[in-house]
Amino acid sequence: MKIRIAIVCPYYPWPPSFGGVETIVRSVSTELAKRGHEVYVITTPFDVTTMKQVAEYGVEERDGVTIYKLKPGKLKLGYARLLKNLRKVIKEVKPDIVHEHNLHPHLIQLALWRSSIKYRLIAELHHPAVELDFLTQKLAMPFAVVALKLISKDVDMFIAHTLIEKDWLRSKSIPDENISLIRFPAIPQRLLSIDIQTEMLGDVLYLGRIVPRKDIHILIKALNIVKQRLSNIKATIAGPAEVGYLEELKNLAERLNLKNNVMFLGMVKEEEKYTLIKSHKVLVLSSLKEYTPSILLEAQVLGVPVIATDVIEYRLWYSRGLYTFSSYDDLEKIIKYILDNVNQIKNDLINYATFLYIHSAGIT
Repeated sequence: MKIRIAIVCPYYPWPPSFGGVETIVRSVSTELAKRGHEVYVITTPFDVTTMKQVAEYGVEERDGVTIYKLKPGKLKLGYARLLKNLRKVIKEVKPDIVHEHNLHPHLIQLALWRSSIKYRLIAELHHPAVELDFLTQKLAMPFAVVALKLISKDVDMFIAHTLIEKDWLRSKSIPDENISLIRFPAIPQRLLSIDIQTEMLGDVLYLGRIVPRKDIHILIKALNIVKQRLSNIKATIAGPAEVGYLEELKNLAERLNLKNNVMFLGMVKEEEKYTLIKSHKVLVLSSLKEYTPSILLEAQVLGVPVIATDVIEYRLWYSRGLYTFSSYDDLEKIIKYILDNVNQIKNDLINYATFLYIHSAGIT
């Protein structure tokens, strides 16, 4: 049965924009369109990292998905922002289902409009209590939770990615029957068939948004310890950046005499992303607070092991190829182990990723 689906996401989910929620929106909307559904993404033309406009206003089609790029409202709390003319577009599209992302003001709007416009509402909040980057977010969270409790009866289903998030939703008086536990991040099918032959560019890769909450300075300080035993260690740091934080990282690398060991690559195009991952022996994510970042699973599918700080949400999903560290000395030992056993680890990861995809897709 063909379903008309509108997905609401405040930041542009196609390149050159780059973000975890945005990656999920792009993957899900594209897959739904491939399965024959009529899919709309309602967003803004702004990038979540730089907050700069990366596309034109208006309507476009990408990957079989119709994208409405609206002007953002003036109200902005952290990453949260309203979308102008959202109600008008929803009424125009006449969706059977509205799939909303984040605990942002538009969730309240969509819940209030649900009965009059007549659609089913799905909310995917991405565990908002995990990552509060701005003081305004921390101050607004208690009020957002009150609003969530008030409008929850007008949300048909909440999507939780982990049992931890499901428990959090329960604690906000959301009944179990209104919570669906769905494994994320999903494995894109295109990754399983991708064949990338590339030369090694380095040992260690960080690929993602270069912002303070990603704690990339921890990685650079750890590399200073690693260098004492592996003097030729090569690391690449790539992704869209907050200019001020990027300068801090470059200055830190220079102070620690790591200029010849760390390369800052900048923004990477979507078509270059997987080649870059494959051209390194290990991917490192040093964030002290994360939820379910897609990049970890993408690296594992490509046969690249992952080193990350010991965040409990990682261990719920990444049972193989994930190595956690709690000190700089741990990181040095793990990197040495991986470099010594990289081929065996790579083959094990690719086989396991294929198993996970078949299992999650219900293929027999």
